[in-house]
Amino acid sequence: MDFPQLDLPQLDLLFGMETKSKVEEPAVEIAEKIKNGELPTTKVNNKDFFHSTRPGKYVIDQDKRLQVRKQDVDHDFIERQVLKNTPHLLDKKVIIFFPSDVYDVNGKIFAREGDMKIGGGNHTSVIEIELGIFESDAYIINFDTQLGGKISEALDLGNLLNVIEREQRGVEKNDVRNIVMQLMDENEEETGEAKLTQRQRDRIVNSYDFISYGTIGQWESYHATSGGRRKPKKTYTDSELAEKWEHYGDQEQYKDYIVIEPRALESWKQTAISTAVTEHLSDKNMDSKGNTIKNKILFIFHCSTQKQADNKETIKKAMKKHYGRIEKRYGLKIKSEFLRHE
Repeated sequence: MDFPQLDLPQLDLLFGMETKSKVEEPAVEIAEKIKNGELPTTKVNNKDFFHSTRPGKYVIDQDKRLQVRKQDVDHDFIERQVLKNTPHLLDKKVIIFFPSDVYDVNGKIFAREGDMKIGGGNHTSVIEIELGIFESDAYIINFDTQLGGKISEALDLGNLLNVIEREQRGVEKNDVRNIVMQLMDENEEETGEAKLTQRQRDRIVNSYDFISYGTIGQWESYHATSGGRRKPKKTYTDSELAEKWEHYGDQEQYKDYIVIEPRALESWKQTAISTAVTEHLSDKNMDSKGNTIKNKILFIFHCSTQKQADNKETIKKAMKKHYGRIEKRYGLKIKSEFLRHE
């Protein structure tokens, strides 16, 4: 991707080898400056954040955006805004620049050196591309020098920019929960104690007036060190799972399969199998002679908790063994697809 042309002061900001931000709450400060119009913007090419599937058609490049919210984009919302055709009401995108490789606390890569990821304005970018607007203004934020090199600050910035609604959806409770979980991960790595400090709790409550101290306490109890109920980085809404179900059902390679509705990985040995048996023996899968029409099953799994994500490879080995027995015993063919969780 061609790096956008920036004024000299902002080039110094992005590439200067200064130390990481020492501001205690950089995301809060940056969000305020953006809302007050105190930060400069630069023109960016919107196509750089999408894949071109065919002339005039674009799909989101997931590697070039941060998922700060439970749902990447609300397609119904986008359709409504495209019909309104009021791009002047859209807020400017916020793009985070990563000067070097960034790893999460679990050792997995979060961003590569030179990456530019949309941290705020996912809906804006899709609406613009749908309206044929391929160049627009955006704020460029340096992950190291402006966000202190903290993933939690990057997530918080994206949510803070959505607290005040305009032509975008507001922040939801689960979006704030993701920030809390990331903060706890970082705390645990740095101090050995995952729980939020009082200052961190105060900051969350002050920034998001629909979050209480009690809610934060509940989330803390769900952290991986207290039961493994933490959400993975990538989660799915019911409508997104329905779209995935339809997507796999439309694929040529699965035209002879009974495609089972997507479900959490933890159900692989119980409800997944019972649902498959029910669908396989249903009237719609029987011909006039009482023979089954399709004898191939496709399961679609997603990780609803971080614990499932952490144990996915072990579960897949158990699945292969158990499903293999079912295939041999009942003359079926079983295949599984796994939705990404990062």
